[in-house]
Amino acid sequence: MKIFLYRFLKSTGLLFISALLLLSCNNWIDTKTNIDPDSPSDVPMNLMLPAIQQAMGYNLAGNDMVLTTNIWMQQFDGVDRQAYTEARYQYTPADVNNLWNSIYASILMNSAVFVSKAENTEGKYSPYNAGIGRVIIAASLGVTTDLFGDMPFRDALKGNQNVLKPIFDTQAKVYDTIKVILDKAILDLGKASTENLVAVKGDVIYTGDVAKWKKAAYAVKARHALQLSKVKGNAAYTDALAAAANGFTSNSDDMGVPWETANHNPIFQFMEQRSDARMGATLVNLMKSISDPRLPLYCEKDAGGAYTGCVIGSQNGNASKPGSYVAGVTATSIIITYAEQKFIEAEANFMLSKTTEAKAALLEAVKASVTKVTGNATFDQTWYTTNIGGQTLSLDLIMKQKYIASFGTNQAYADYRRTGLPAMPAYPGAVLANMPNRYPYPQDEISYNGGNVPTVTISDKLWWAK
Repeated sequence: MKIFLYRFLKSTGLLFISALLLLSCNNWIDTKTNIDPDSPSDVPMNLMLPAIQQAMGYNLAGNDMVLTTNIWMQQFDGVDRQAYTEARYQYTPADVNNLWNSIYASILMNSAVFVSKAENTEGKYSPYNAGIGRVIIAASLGVTTDLFGDMPFRDALKGNQNVLKPIFDTQAKVYDTIKVILDKAILDLGKASTENLVAVKGDVIYTGDVAKWKKAAYAVKARHALQLSKVKGNAAYTDALAAAANGFTSNSDDMGVPWETANHNPIFQFMEQRSDARMGATLVNLMKSISDPRLPLYCEKDAGGAYTGCVIGSQNGNASKPGSYVAGVTATSIIITYAEQKFIEAEANFMLSKTTEAKAALLEAVKASVTKVTGNATFDQTWYTTNIGGQTLSLDLIMKQKYIASFGTNQAYADYRRTGLPAMPAYPGAVLANMPNRYPYPQDEISYNGGNVPTVTISDKLWWAK
């Protein structure tokens, strides 16, 4: 019943409103006699953490982000209803209301409360819990600002100060904030165990492994350092490499939100309930061209027993559905991976004219992705040399391989707006000449905080892409 109520409130955009109503009820309800034992007013950290993490997986790696951005990047293709309108670049403020509200209420606000508890729970300090909360906030801020641009932050998480019309921080300021938060998280997670007075419990991502959380902080830092390549030039590549040097060291470090049979993967839920999307021909044909061993895990066979992508604009509902890696019942929703970090290193080294290092990082990136997806620890070096390593090293080659490996995440869309790679064929009959450069601001924000909402269209570039 609780899961149903949460999903209902979340799906109708009422989660935050309901919280306000509950707070206002304190004015007339006798709080001493009207206590619901199933809804405690003070939720302990070990119950908050898994709820925050699953909200992160659902919203940042689920339908309203990954499905939409993967459709635009032609990894998926929309064949009917809303998915088809999104494929044609019809995306409105009403389409992002639920996503925006959920990010703020279920992830950012709850994480801020979690960090506050970690810093003082009955006089006890838990730097490990605080560090974990800060990594979640920074990673969530990064993904969100990379879709919307400017966004409220300083005014948005003030709790009982009740700022109803928060100002929008510039994306440059948000990026500065992400770095500050991650640096603080790294300090927290580097504390001696004797300083951590409250144990980490309820962590569904790393089961309390503080070393992995610290690596994740550096990996997220590397991601957003690279994202500033058009702003900072070579300094962005140097910063990315410096962060990556302390980041992930193997696939076992990957940051993702797991699901189980009682709480299904969000892409699986979408395909089960609506099934408006199919695999995109742009991705499937690229993978076929190099006999990619990940294809059977990315893609189901169609009715004829073949792996078939939907050609953009064709609305081919008979094309292959997404496979178990991204749409399985219990498939992990990916936040950031070791493979992505190695692609970051490959690009940064290439752009700094460090060809040997770039080639080594590209090989490791592809190897990490293939072994992760297929579950086969034996990597086919001959396949790699024939189809990838034997080609002339270029930024286009690196980004094509990262595009394949980034399936099921938002990263290909972020990279494309920064580099223009890999080249995407024009979508026939689209309402815009080119792919959207950002998400629109939500209708609720426009209606109730319109004086602070930046005046932009989805065709306007983000700060770091100009």
